[in-house]
Amino acid sequence: MTEEQMDKILGTDEELIPSSGFVSSAMNRVREEAAAPAPIPFPWKRAVPGFVVVAGVFGWSGMEFARLIGPAIATLKLPPMHALITFVRPLEQAGWVAAALAVSFASWMLSRRVAGS
Repeated sequence: MTEEQMDKILGTDEELIPSSGFVSSAMNRVREEAAAPAPIPFPWKRAVPGFVVVAGVFGWSGMEFARLIGPAIATLKLPPMHALITFVRPLEQAGWVAAALAVSFASWMLSRRVAGS
């Protein structure tokens, strides 16, 4: 279809008339939606302590893993630089990921508080 044909079709002043029963069926559907009960909100106040406990367990597990791996690092016959790079880098990256998650969560909570919901 060319642009001229589209301009011709769109340029006509024919009044659009909905089919019979369309308006009443659409309004019935709108009334049904308005009368429907609100969805049940997620219980965030009950879920947040669980999230905190899970985060604490993961943090505690990481600390215990680091504490238990210390003697294993000492028994390795690697030069200190290799042991440092091998075992400190992943823990450093995990710290950055945890920090990013904490900042994201804090900014989300702040935005919710500012928005008033």
